[in-house]
Amino acid sequence: MITGRFLTAANIVSIIRVPLAFAACFFLWHGHSGYTLLFIILAILSDALDGKLARMTGTVSDWGKILDPLADKIAFAILAVTLLLMQLLPLWMFIVLAGRDLLIVAGGLLFYRKARPPSSNTWGKLATMFLSFYMLRQAVFPQFQLPQADWLLHTDGLGLLSMLLVVLSFATYVHLAFRQRGESDAA
Repeated sequence: MITGRFLTAANIVSIIRVPLAFAACFFLWHGHSGYTLLFIILAILSDALDGKLARMTGTVSDWGKILDPLADKIAFAILAVTLLLMQLLPLWMFIVLAGRDLLIVAGGLLFYRKARPPSSNTWGKLATMFLSFYMLRQAVFPQFQLPQADWLLHTDGLGLLSMLLVVLSFATYVHLAFRQRGESDAA
């Protein structure tokens, strides 16, 4: 039930986010913070641009509603693994991110076979934005963390806020999935 053209400018911008994340991680791993910063910012800008481009060109499609968050999830996973290996991301945050993304993908395969993919929502956009800033800071400026304490599970307020938004966005998608499922069962 996926509709719309696959190869649109907006979808290409979404897809490009994945190689941008790989490039950022390559430079991060090799200690080139300037290039790391550049490629992370380009990835963040691509996330801001794809939706605007789709609306501006009239090419909003189900493909875009799948590719954009999928590119986000892959880019975050690539960066999260690198940050975890470099001990710049606590293991519990990685588990929360990976668990949420795996559950969203599984839920998407389960619930949305017959329904159209959901549009992004405010909580998801906020989670993406704050998580992007947190990971960018961890990758390029880890020394500028806000004061942290052991009771904060080896992160600071920005990390905790990012995780809170990730959990809230997941809860809204679960709620939407069950609501759509109930509507499709009733029809």
